[in-house]
Amino acid sequence: MLQFASCSRDFSIFATMLTRALIAFAVTLTSTCTLVAQTCDCPTTFAWMVTTFEENDAGFQLVVDRKGTAEYAKHTEASRARVAGITDLRACTQALNDWLQWFRHGHIGIEPTEKATAAQQAGPPPVNGGAPRPPGRTIKVNEAALLKQWSKANGREPVEGIWSLGAYRLAVTKDATKPGTYAAVILSSTNPNWKPGEVKAEFAATGDGFAGTYFMGDHSPEPVQVRLVPGSGGLLEMNGLWVRELPPAGLTMEEQVTLRTGNANTPFLERLSDRTLYLRIPSFAFGQKVLIDSVLAANDTLIRSTENFIIDIRNGTGGSDASYAGLIPYLCSGPMRSVGVKLRATELNAAGYEAYADMFGRGTEDGRECLDVATRMRAALNTWLEVEDQPWTVDSSHAVLPFPLRVGIICNGGNGSTDEQFLLDVRTSAKVKLFGHPTMGSIDVSNMRLVTSPDGCFELGYTMSMSHRLPTMPMDVMGVQPDHYLDGGIPVSGWVSYVRRTLEWR
Repeated sequence: MLQFASCSRDFSIFATMLTRALIAFAVTLTSTCTLVAQTCDCPTTFAWMVTTFEENDAGFQLVVDRKGTAEYAKHTEASRARVAGITDLRACTQALNDWLQWFRHGHIGIEPTEKATAAQQAGPPPVNGGAPRPPGRTIKVNEAALLKQWSKANGREPVEGIWSLGAYRLAVTKDATKPGTYAAVILSSTNPNWKPGEVKAEFAATGDGFAGTYFMGDHSPEPVQVRLVPGSGGLLEMNGLWVRELPPAGLTMEEQVTLRTGNANTPFLERLSDRTLYLRIPSFAFGQKVLIDSVLAANDTLIRSTENFIIDIRNGTGGSDASYAGLIPYLCSGPMRSVGVKLRATELNAAGYEAYADMFGRGTEDGRECLDVATRMRAALNTWLEVEDQPWTVDSSHAVLPFPLRVGIICNGGNGSTDEQFLLDVRTSAKVKLFGHPTMGSIDVSNMRLVTSPDGCFELGYTMSMSHRLPTMPMDVMGVQPDHYLDGGIPVSGWVSYVRRTLEWR
């Protein structure tokens, strides 16, 4: 049965399924959009967004109290002045999101509806604020000539070569126009925004690698750290994991594990040694639950008979609490405590729970629970509604297994939402230590709701619930902190080996 006690937490089954359903629901409302070509009434949308967010978002007052009402007023007035002259949909979207990002960087956002986007694409080129990005810098390269040059003794620097990742195949070579700089030049791309000869990245050597600028799929610049993965020189970390095609490089065993880990979109388990198992989980999305459970079931005997267990969740997607439920029996060392949430009771949020009931079916048990929440909200408008009788739960349902003895969970700044809830839940176990970097910090407020602007041109995402950890233990400010911080002297590609050695030190 779907329980609100767990499902109202960050991107649970409940939040995940209903957020997806509401996306489809909101799209059906876009037929009322009055957008003509690419013009939009940005000031009116801004005013609606501010009012809606102030009145309904669970985290609004929390941030205002922390940053100050004067700063909030200053930020809002600056944004109001900015949107006054905007008529382009894309520029308006950016300005609206810049206002929202003042509050947090997860579980928040506003985007044009499909109808509004279609109207913009059908119109003439934008007049202001949304001019097409000018073409990037180009360098003429000849692949055959580069290969001939690199074949000579000392003719190639280790970072030079033909590299590929996803839609891109490029040459990294010395930039003759910028001494001391390397350029990553497109050779071919299935992304129509990129043409052969355009510079995808440019970087120069630093103390422990390279640093420079990486141009995203839309040519927007982002700072980037570049590093060769220790080994044969066949892998390059540069906003992703690039494989060297030419000159050919045979990947070492560690490089193969690193590549598989970086490119995996489904969970897998493999033995690193007779004492340690490694489980990679790229996502806790609800659709991944059956895959995670399948891997655990197939390896249950092995997990229960092996000393050490590494679980790698780096760069996850959030998702559903239910997706990690199968891991809990292996990790607990006694009763596991978890802190619940409270809901902001407003008319709009009550309507959201009624919409949830419609998604499930009002006659189902889940639907009736949603309707009950909506009724309770309307009876206590403008207050906080407690979901359960007490703000915490204690799970004593699992026996403590003799193995695994030690569990290392690898996380980084790419983990938020349900990923963070998983870390908070399992770190209460004496078996578990967290390794890596602080997480994203996107869990203090949750249970997202999507609402459509009055003109039908925008969809605003905000949250309805707040964790009972607050204000004592905020996570959104600094993220979940690892027990073992992995410093810059440990290359990202070597994190798994480092954790294995740490667990096996005895």
